[in-house]
Amino acid sequence: MDTPNVPSSLDPRFLTKPASISGRYEGNKASSGPVGSALDLRLDVDSRIGVESPVLKKVSGDFYSTRFVKAGGLTQLVKTYVESWIVDSPKITIGRCDAHITGTLRFWKGTHPATSVDIVVSWTHGAVTGAVATFTSGGVAGQPYACAYRSSAFRDMNLELDYCTSVDVEPKIPIYNSHAHNNRPADLANRTITIESSYLDAGISVTVDPVHTVIDDSAAGFASWSVGELHDAMETSFGKFNSGWPAWNMWGIQAGIFDSAGVGGIMFDAAAGFGGAGRGPDRQGFAVFRNHSWFTNLVSDPTTQDQAWAMRHFLYTWVHEAGHAFNFLHAWDKARPDSLSWMNYDWKYDQRNGVDTFWGNFRFRFDDEELLHMRHGDRASVIMGGDPWASGGHLESPPGAMTVSGPGSDVELVLSAKDHFDYMEPVAIEFRLRNTSDLPVVVDGRLDPRYGNTTVYIQKPNGTVVLHESVVCFYGLPELVTLAPAAGADSDGSDRHSQLVQLAFGGEGFAFDEPGQYLVRAVYSTDGIVQASNTLPLRVGFPVTREEDRFAPEFFTREVGLTLAFEGSMSPFLSRGLDTLTEAAERFGGEPLGVKAATAVAQSVGDDFYRRSEDRMVKHHDADPARALALTDAGLANYREGAGAASNLAYRNLVELRTQLHVKADDAAAAKSEVETLAKDLGARGANATVLAQVKELIPSTPAARSRRSAPKKPAK
Repeated sequence: MDTPNVPSSLDPRFLTKPASISGRYEGNKASSGPVGSALDLRLDVDSRIGVESPVLKKVSGDFYSTRFVKAGGLTQLVKTYVESWIVDSPKITIGRCDAHITGTLRFWKGTHPATSVDIVVSWTHGAVTGAVATFTSGGVAGQPYACAYRSSAFRDMNLELDYCTSVDVEPKIPIYNSHAHNNRPADLANRTITIESSYLDAGISVTVDPVHTVIDDSAAGFASWSVGELHDAMETSFGKFNSGWPAWNMWGIQAGIFDSAGVGGIMFDAAAGFGGAGRGPDRQGFAVFRNHSWFTNLVSDPTTQDQAWAMRHFLYTWVHEAGHAFNFLHAWDKARPDSLSWMNYDWKYDQRNGVDTFWGNFRFRFDDEELLHMRHGDRASVIMGGDPWASGGHLESPPGAMTVSGPGSDVELVLSAKDHFDYMEPVAIEFRLRNTSDLPVVVDGRLDPRYGNTTVYIQKPNGTVVLHESVVCFYGLPELVTLAPAAGADSDGSDRHSQLVQLAFGGEGFAFDEPGQYLVRAVYSTDGIVQASNTLPLRVGFPVTREEDRFAPEFFTREVGLTLAFEGSMSPFLSRGLDTLTEAAERFGGEPLGVKAATAVAQSVGDDFYRRSEDRMVKHHDADPARALALTDAGLANYREGAGAASNLAYRNLVELRTQLHVKADDAAAAKSEVETLAKDLGARGANATVLAQVKELIPSTPAARSRRSAPKKPAK
């Protein structure tokens, strides 16, 4: 009898190596079955897909515990994340029918004995059949994990995109041909690039929810979005997810226009209502503003260079803002200002390297360090709703913290503030740029860190240096300010530009929450200028009374911090914060804490607030200018009585707020009177002519000029 023609295990048909063995594998420890321990394994050892998807030669993974849980009469398998690790320099050996990968583990957190891994990847008929991973810890080999091949991507993410009625128009999502615009790398492959393909190049499989909720934003008076309203809409949207956080879910909204019309996109690093301070999810959502001037020429099928530019920028804005949710800082915040990455700004790169050089060299990808974080970083630092933004290795020794300005700079950056802040008092610092040259200098006047031009470092009383990151990130047009040539002692002030920057609350929480001595430095980087500030010492006092000490735990919460950072919010998600600030205003009266708390409450109650109800925006709160004015009466008196220059900007900002409130209350005469009194007081304190001229511009000409809803702020020329 003839022997059947059974192919040998060494038959070439079995030995054909797959195009790639890189990607994600999942499996359980062999001895435990579905219950016990599970492994999420990521191999990044050979080319996967795409022309812009480099191999990083890394192996990483996540350990999980698994168990059966009975709930509601049903038994289900529950998988709980334990920890993450990476092999920085794996040794890879390719055999005839398998690949052998070994290396030493580096755990992201905690203390572990020396641990190594031995991975065998097998294949047949040109397809991967699986991987077996055996870990040896402290010299003892454990039971192997049998892992099935899941995907060529290293992580999966769901993206929900919602649209406002006013901008529910085509194109709804960016689809860009890489050769559509002539300014590109000469050897750039001709291909179609989308949100999904951009992230797939990075190793992330993004699934865009095919169901797009349309939010009716036609409510009377609703013409632009505030940070508080966007945050509230995000929270409302994520209310439908009942699986808890963290999770690989992200929400993006296409809205019309932001309060500051120069902002084209914004990322939220904020959340509330999920268990209280320190437990709320971060890095969940972002917005793109379709009515921004960048997208004036946006069409579905670009045929001109202007149309191609608009589509390219549309794609860039979506990918950039979503990138922040993966815990990406801007390139310059990581001391990589020349990075050709989605996370850089094209205009900032061009300022350093020449006009049109960013797009002339950009290959539509993240840089290698970002890819390393996204593909192989600590899961808690990458996943949406995990560690706070700017964490994951950036905070302990932030790059750039020791930046020193070179000699001969034509601009100086000076930080100034009063030298003592009361306990719990929100800290605000004056940032001032001054021209030191004999020629005019044009600078971007946006000095608040949320615009990306300034990076702030804070040394805490225990000596730790942290990077202060705003809870929101604005991506928009520069607001150009011309600084006149340096003058003598009789300067009219036209050689300088100042802003009061609020630093009370950031991505890491309250920055000044402990009594003691702090040191603050900032680095201004734009238009070819990299200028480090002086080091500003300031002291936060101890609680003076037992009442203050007992009130502190109520004050130092995310809800209070976000309300301060948003410059007021009437969102129910932050109601506890507003209530606490209201209590602070009442309990601490005319003291600095009470004054600043009252101002935040006034910013909240003094403006209309719109919320998403079902699928339409409705007015949730009617502006109450009378109450807001009453809340800030004590603060106004406090600033009028104070004679120190440190309070001048705060005084001016409060009068600007009250001017808007008077206009809303149809009392233009009162608005004019307060501005004139401000000018008189500042003049008596020695304010220069330029400042006094700017103050007089606060006098309202028409209600529209001072109404956020009817006239969004325009970028400076």
